[in-house]
Amino acid sequence: MDRRGFIGGAGLATITYAGASVPVGISRAFAQARAPGDEHVWMAPSRVTLFQSFMTVAEAKGWFREEGVNVKVQPGTGTAAAVQQVATGGTAFGMAAPVATCGPIADQDAPIVTIGQVAYRGFFEIASRADRPLRHPRDFQGKTIGILSVGGTTDLQLDAMSIAVGLDPSKVRKVVTGIGLTGLPMLMRGDIDGFFVFYESKTALERDRAPLHYLPGDDFAPMPGDALITGRAFAEDPRNEQAIIRFLRGARRGVEYMQDERNFDDIVAVLKAYNPIEAQDAEKGRRILSVLRGYMQPPAGMKRLRMDEAAWARCIELLEKIDVIKKKGVPHARFYTNRFVDQA
Repeated sequence: MDRRGFIGGAGLATITYAGASVPVGISRAFAQARAPGDEHVWMAPSRVTLFQSFMTVAEAKGWFREEGVNVKVQPGTGTAAAVQQVATGGTAFGMAAPVATCGPIADQDAPIVTIGQVAYRGFFEIASRADRPLRHPRDFQGKTIGILSVGGTTDLQLDAMSIAVGLDPSKVRKVVTGIGLTGLPMLMRGDIDGFFVFYESKTALERDRAPLHYLPGDDFAPMPGDALITGRAFAEDPRNEQAIIRFLRGARRGVEYMQDERNFDDIVAVLKAYNPIEAQDAEKGRRILSVLRGYMQPPAGMKRLRMDEAAWARCIELLEKIDVIKKKGVPHARFYTNRFVDQA
């Protein structure tokens, strides 16, 4: 981590995530409250995808305005950029998983805080041949696994899966297979023994009936998935409390809309205005939305968007073990808060 971190007042801030440090000018308006009618931008961690449909339908159907807050959905260029924009006041809200936010918060005092959980499970699984399945991290020892990128979430989670069961992660070889399906021919040729997939690539592989076994990373290294974030100063200003609560109410309406398969065609149609390429294949969209429901399901009896405190505690402990968090013992309240979602 770049320990120059965040500096007060005007000047530059730097967050280091997945090996990249990007300076961003700090907005002087960051700590200032906005009037209720002002626009609050939510920046996606990438292009807007079906996973972010809870935001697109809430904006398109006017649910944020009905709740009394003006929210604009904006595509992003990557998780690091979205986190930085929130941290420096460029946008009011964003989305990132704890694996992306906890390190900068603990080690750089990044002024961000998680305010709502969207995915309660991590998206990544290891695909292996059905006749040579990888069922446990001990099966990785001495083997070669394809990761999405060096220093990214799957790189970290692969190490975490070994460490979680007392194994040496250095005994596992890694190659980059990327986010698509390039790992499949490498697997079938025997170049690798497994490769990471996420919900979209797994959906495509299952559609093509590829003979594969899937091992969820969460089975051994559980990490809550993507969550809603805001700036710490924005959250701590009491004048912004109602805007945050209303934002979460609108987002929850969107999440609940995504749970009913009768809404799938409508959700794909709404996405056309945000990402016409992904919205071209309605059948694929329905399959992806069906899969996403499982990731977005909170534990029994838990209110949607509320952080699972036990899961976060396990995740933080694991991130400390694999040195994503170098400064140990930071209070959990610094990483997330349920104060707003409990009022939403």
